Amino acid sequence: MKKVILSLTLALACISGAYAQKQTGGEKNLEVQFAPLGGSPISVAGIRFRSFNSENTAIRATFFFNSTSNKTANTQPGKTTGSGGQDVSTPALYDVNKSSNFTLRVGYEKHFAGTDRLSPYVGAEVGFGRGSKTLEREYYGANTAGDQNKVEKFSTWTMSKKQGTTTIGINLLAGVDFYFADNIYLGAELGFGFSNTSYGTTKLTADDNYFLFAPTTPIGIDPQSDSDFSNFIGVNQQNKVERKDIVGDGSNGAKKTDRSIGVVVLPTLRLGWLFQ
Repeated sequence: MKKVILSLTLALACISGAYAQKQTGGEKNLEVQFAPLGGSPISVAGIRFRSFNSENTAIRATFFFNSTSNKTANTQPGKTTGSGGQDVSTPALYDVNKSSNFTLRVGYEKHFAGTDRLSPYVGAEVGFGRGSKTLEREYYGANTAGDQNKVEKFSTWTMSKKQGTTTIGINLLAGVDFYFADNIYLGAELGFGFSNTSYGTTKLTADDNYFLFAPTTPIGIDPQSDSDFSNFIGVNQQNKVERKDIVGDGSNGAKKTDRSIGVVVLPTLRLGWLFQ
């Protein structure tokens, strides 16, 4: 698929390149960014809008949003023995992993003469982003102390943890647009930038009635020994499970902030078109 896309792009550039015309001022521009050398070459990595104030200047805004949700079974359905010796059917228990990311970057470009088909430029942009990760896990247990050993009275309940991130940054940019047809171009870009990502406190939530008691004989994963949640819960003197929020993601050496400064290389191929 990668070879097909690149071959078609090069063929189109050779056929129509002689007639290509770049911006003259006053045009608007939509651009799609994709990764021809990545694992999913047709996946969109961002959408950019530009408005050319003149032949040589443009303002720009880049937008990206992605949301995923994956559900997997961590415990298969089965049978066990109840407190009265009866057979009890137990359900399948699931994990749901969710993530979302939003980014908005706005900036300014200064274009240079180049050639009839080549438009090199420099520019700058500032960016803002928000992200979140959530793990929801099902358990099977009691909601009263008297039912902790009575599996026939167990019910399915859910515990989840969620952490958010906030990113701000600024980039100095250099790039080039190559017009292989009238008002249609391919481009590439790199830059030098600074970014700061803040990792929020991980919040733990649960179905409260069931969260209070840890079953003596759990079905599936024991919430108190679950490596994904054990740092977030404890047991008080009444043998009730209590929850707490954790700085970072709860792992050893969890990050609170992440700062970087240096060369910014965008591993994407930009395909755009101009319109009035």
